[in-house]
Amino acid sequence: MASKSVRSFLARLAFAGCAFGLAACGGDGEEGLGGGAPSAAISMTVVNQMPMPQPCMGPSLTFFEGTTPVDIPNQGSKTVQVSQLFGAYQIGFQVNGWYWRTCSSPGVCPNTNNCQNPDNAGQVAVQIAADCSSATLLQNWDDFTCDKMVPNASNAVSVALQSANPCTVVISGTSTLLQPTADCCSCSSCTASQTPTGQTLHCQ
Repeated sequence: MASKSVRSFLARLAFAGCAFGLAACGGDGEEGLGGGAPSAAISMTVVNQMPMPQPCMGPSLTFFEGTTPVDIPNQGSKTVQVSQLFGAYQIGFQVNGWYWRTCSSPGVCPNTNNCQNPDNAGQVAVQIAADCSSATLLQNWDDFTCDKMVPNASNAVSVALQSANPCTVVISGTSTLLQPTADCCSCSSCTASQTPTGQTLHCQ
């Protein structure tokens, strides 16, 4: 359900290739944006242990190979290609569902960049070593997001290296839960009573 909301993310990434793949929202990372000769992408298998918040439906994670979304259902696994971005192997992803944007102050939620609202949660990426000896969660990764107030999954997910060969990482939830919109309503289905004061609906 959520890959639609990545459009603003992808638009910003057109220069490179969002998702972090270039890297999550993030490029086409084969140029490596960090300079130097192009580097081959690394195949990384993602084991998804991130539950989809009820009553939301669909795959709970979406990774981005350049501008191509790769949906992964909870308790499923898929292999994604991690390219170089800013001189490191990184790939961005989003936690699906519908969430309200962060407001700069109570009752005020500007949408100056026409960001989708509600949206999927993002601002996260996985960085792996060139030999896949380590895997790290990159938090508050907003280089390619619509703006800094999009729903943020930084504290809601964890990353753990399961195996270096084959390169395998596990994405899990934490005790910090993301709160979906009322009935998981989307930008086109929320009613006035489901929209908090200061929030405005916006569909891409």
